[in-house]
Amino acid sequence: MGDYRQLKMYTSLKRTLPEMGALPENMALHTADEHSRAAWNWIIRASFGDNKWDYKTTIEDDPTCAPERTFFVSCHSADIATTAARIMEDGTGRVHMVGTHPTWTGLSAARYTVLAAMKSLQDAGVTDCYLSTDDFRKPAIKIYRELGFAPYYEADDQEMIDRWAAIERDMAAYRKKERKPILLWPDGGAPDTAACGSQAQPSLMPYPVAGSRGAVIVCPGGGYHIKAYHEGAPIARAINMCGVSAFVLDYRVQPFTSVDTPIGDGLRAVRLLRSLGYEKVAILGFSAGGHLSGMVATRFDAGDPGAKDPVERFSSRPDAFVPCYGATSYYRFRAHPHDIIGAGDWKKAADYSAECRVTGDTPPAFIWHTADDHVVPVESAYDLARALAAHGVPCEMHIYPHGPHGLGQATGYPDIQQWPDLLGKWLISLGFGA
Repeated sequence: MGDYRQLKMYTSLKRTLPEMGALPENMALHTADEHSRAAWNWIIRASFGDNKWDYKTTIEDDPTCAPERTFFVSCHSADIATTAARIMEDGTGRVHMVGTHPTWTGLSAARYTVLAAMKSLQDAGVTDCYLSTDDFRKPAIKIYRELGFAPYYEADDQEMIDRWAAIERDMAAYRKKERKPILLWPDGGAPDTAACGSQAQPSLMPYPVAGSRGAVIVCPGGGYHIKAYHEGAPIARAINMCGVSAFVLDYRVQPFTSVDTPIGDGLRAVRLLRSLGYEKVAILGFSAGGHLSGMVATRFDAGDPGAKDPVERFSSRPDAFVPCYGATSYYRFRAHPHDIIGAGDWKKAADYSAECRVTGDTPPAFIWHTADDHVVPVESAYDLARALAAHGVPCEMHIYPHGPHGLGQATGYPDIQQWPDLLGKWLISLGFGA
């Protein structure tokens, strides 16, 4: 068998290129800047599954590349996709190093970076543009075809003829699987629906991994007023990369009668995943979602064996909880504008502060926070960890010296963005993997 050859594609730039159009909300296109090295490494190493790639040697030290021809798409201020445009010595162009971080796939972010690279080559007077790719990168090939690239090979190259024919057959047969939410109360019996206005029934959006024994419920933050996208689906995909299933919880936010409503959604989500057969269930949350995770971890029950609803017969106790810059303590968080229990009510604050409710039966925790978080003080993490330690509950905690609130995956912060990998190892040690 001969050496492996990548597929090649070609397009002429002597034409009007497709319009860029408006990028989706919260997305932006930009060229390389002083922050690009860490972002590029994060995107490309994850895209290609190989840590050998480095921005300096691949982009900065390559005379055919240039910062003004290296493009990024950011979402919620985090760079998630990249493409570089090379101008070769013979005057032809190359679309080079196209990658989208796997936790941000499905948003067509790479399309914008590829088109930007093509336009930059066209503006530089390049008329012939090539790229290389692999057979299994069908989503990328689909984008390239839509932007006018065609397979490029010699007319008698039977190997390439056969490979491209197989790709065309696969792509013709491919139908993107629709991801559908799972209602927590499929019969419409969710409590407090009247007070919650027009909000949809609470649900779980599934991101399953075949063979995973455990699942993680992901609770985006937003002060119980909104749910931040960058703390939802991308986090679920990051957990998937660790070999564990994840489900994003669409819990209810204000207006509601009481914070007990979203807490009830979290407890029901744990029961539902147990009813679906998962042996291990964890709940992870950011900021207010971290408060929700702490409440579920300290307000669970064993289930009602006599309940008519079979889901209610399962325990709502999670096997682990993960507050990420979590507002787990109302003593620390009570003065925030999003406070929902009323300032000065100390008894109620204690009842809704996770550190005050910890017992020996509280599940183990993985906690991370930044020391200079000005929205949720790091003392919330310290208080919770101390309470867990006092009751003999295992806890892994990471306090990073610098970083603003709302980081999510923390792209652009090389030290903090390792937290999903650390969490994955921790979950696997608890038996959540295959």
